Amino acid sequence: MSIAFSKPKSKLTWFIPGCSSGFGLTLTRIALSNCHTVIATLFNPSRASDLVAEVESQGGRWLKLDVDDRNSGLVIEELERSGVEIDVLVNNASYSIFSPVETASEEEIRGQMDSMYFGPLRLIRAVLPHMRKRRYRVVVNMSAGASLEGRDAVGAYAGAKAGLDGMRLLRYLPLMLRS
Repeated sequence: MSIAFSKPKSKLTWFIPGCSSGFGLTLTRIALSNCHTVIATLFNPSRASDLVAEVESQGGRWLKLDVDDRNSGLVIEELERSGVEIDVLVNNASYSIFSPVETASEEEIRGQMDSMYFGPLRLIRAVLPHMRKRRYRVVVNMSAGASLEGRDAVGAYAGAKAGLDGMRLLRYLPLMLRS
């Protein structure tokens, strides 16, 4: 079965949760420097006013987003409804608790799963129908080596990232069947 994808626009719109530092901030800067549009998100943009100013001065946009919120996918629905077409979703938001799984509380472990598995899942489920209509889609799930070789000090983090990796491997089947 072949899938026909449309040719991407020359200027893509990137939606990147978790842009205060690291890969998220680096990808934001690279995309902006290549004349793409970036919608960067943070849990609390007011804590990063310098970054907000930097990104907005280059035509980017900041939104507050808590990927743990069960309604976090609504931000994508609102953007698409307003005419913003998301071409690239980069699931980057994460954090780690440094604790062996036997000493981490269930609440802490669930927090890791919410941020690094269910949060990205909500965003993927929100954006894919729109991407499918446009016949162009790029979804990047940022992972970690810990998902392949769990470390005792970051067991919950490793488990959440391994779950995200597993979802990545399965995402092609629904696209092929429904495209």
